[in-house]
Amino acid sequence: MASSILSAGASVMGGKAAEQEGRANQQIAERNAKKAELDAQTAIELGKRDVKIFESQFNNLVAQSEMKFLKGGVRLEGTPLEVLENMYAQAELEKETIKYNAQVDSADKIELAVIERMQGAAAYARGKNQKKASYIKAGSTLLEGFGKGTTTGNWA
Repeated sequence: MASSILSAGASVMGGKAAEQEGRANQQIAERNAKKAELDAQTAIELGKRDVKIFESQFNNLVAQSEMKFLKGGVRLEGTPLEVLENMYAQAELEKETIKYNAQVDSADKIELAVIERMQGAAAYARGKNQKKASYIKAGSTLLEGFGKGTTTGNWA
């Protein structure tokens, strides 16, 4: 009977430990999710910064091109004007690409946060289930011990 009580106690302690481990894993997953969400916001901010850097570099390039045209005696009409218009169109396309890439990166990070939270919830649920299973096992062990004690007439 004493061994049944010890075995049941060990099962209960194991179950509590499993639940604590599940809770710890959930907390780690939550921390990872928050980090991923922060990274998602950072991706957007970096995209905005990259657009500003690109615009600055582009404006310098346009100014240099215009100066070269003017120094060379070229009027800003016809082909030179078409070249500048094409540069502006390409620049807009590049800015949209930078923004799009930042949005995709951000969305990937948000998805990672969702997955982390799901994994954390699953880890905690597994821990709780293991705790319940250990309680059932402990109860079963005690019942078996009581059953053996009553059939042999021995309670010690």
